[in-house]
Amino acid sequence: MSRPGSLLRELLAWLLVPLVALLALNAFLSYRAAVTAANEAYDRLLLASVRAIADRVTLVDDRVEVDVPYVALELFESKSQERIFYRVSSRGGATITGYDDLPLPKRALQNDQAVFYRAPYRDETVYFAALSKPLYDPQGVGPVLVQVGETAEARDSLSREILLDSLARQGLLIGAAALVVWAGLRRGLRPMLRLRDSIAQRAPSDLTPIDARQVQNEVRPLIDAFNLHAERLDTLIAARRRFLDDASHQLRTPLAALKTQVDYSLGEPSESDRRQLLQDIRATTEQTIRLVNQLLVLARAEPQGVPGTELAPVDIAALARETTAELVPNARRKQIDLGFESAAGAAVVTGNRLLLHELIVNLVDNAIRYTPERGAVTVTVGRGAGGVRLEVSDTGPGIPQAERARVFERFYRGSTASDQGSGLGLSIVQDICRSHGARIELGDAEGATGLRVRVTFGRA
Repeated sequence: MSRPGSLLRELLAWLLVPLVALLALNAFLSYRAAVTAANEAYDRLLLASVRAIADRVTLVDDRVEVDVPYVALELFESKSQERIFYRVSSRGGATITGYDDLPLPKRALQNDQAVFYRAPYRDETVYFAALSKPLYDPQGVGPVLVQVGETAEARDSLSREILLDSLARQGLLIGAAALVVWAGLRRGLRPMLRLRDSIAQRAPSDLTPIDARQVQNEVRPLIDAFNLHAERLDTLIAARRRFLDDASHQLRTPLAALKTQVDYSLGEPSESDRRQLLQDIRATTEQTIRLVNQLLVLARAEPQGVPGTELAPVDIAALARETTAELVPNARRKQIDLGFESAAGAAVVTGNRLLLHELIVNLVDNAIRYTPERGAVTVTVGRGAGGVRLEVSDTGPGIPQAERARVFERFYRGSTASDQGSGLGLSIVQDICRSHGARIELGDAEGATGLRVRVTFGRA
């Protein structure tokens, strides 16, 4: 794709190129009109010359005499070097005076009838006028044919003068129009130039909306779109800044604890105490690894975190079955009955498979983590009028009604939270739901205790 050039030049080109094309078309039409006008003017001269000669044709003693007047040929005097030809011939075709070989008109003429025609003569194109002059006499001499012709130099010269005069006036008009349009465009683009200077002088972190009132109505949609983009960018930057603040705050504590444990273990002489410290270091490292993984998923799961995240049809039932099977070892360590239920057939939603997998992992892992030993966790996938429904139910302590609105906040840990949690699981789930247009609800499980988390997806 070629790079756009100057807007001023492009607008001038769109205005002037059609005008030049119209000028060329008008030049063609003007030339034809000039030729017609020149022919009409010189045809009148030819006719006047023919009539002047015809008036001087007389019959003397049964003999035709012609006195060619000077004025008949003087009519054609001009700056051009055209040549004049004339002929007077009898009814039988005999030349009375003039050039013997002048071409005759193609049709017979009636008395006092004039005709104009063009014919090649002596390697040139010659324009002729012919007139049939009747002679009334008892001998029946009959009419004579008077012909006058001229070459095309004068006609061509007049045609060129008319054309050049027309083109000169139109060219001046287009030039003046170009100057007026250029000045108008320069003036019209001043608000955009001032806007450019205003934006260039801004600080790099200044994403405040641009005042669209200082530009023309046609440019305001562009400014509005730019403001919308700046607002999205500001939201993305704010989310990244908030994520970095939260991540640095949450990672500082476990890393400091890990360093303290390592330093303490290096000075511990007892082998048994050192082994215990290594186990604590391992637990802290696993907790830190889980926290880092959750933070990375959280950054990806934010609706504005990763623009253009690839979406595709995903069978949520198959994905939930696979994910549940991955977490069976975790459930077995606590002797928890981990089950999966699904209606027959596929339950397809539109989403990102990696994020949906992380959503199911967080829900099922949280349920296993907070469910006591020998409890039960059930994953259910079904279809309803609202779309595809994913439910995770457990027999754990549940979440008090008063805390259910806050558990989606980052790093918030409720009264029933374990010491190993980071407070990010449900926050990650909520962000994934938002990025997929899904709805998440917390409710009571069917038993006396326990929590049921329901996620409802729209149809694919």
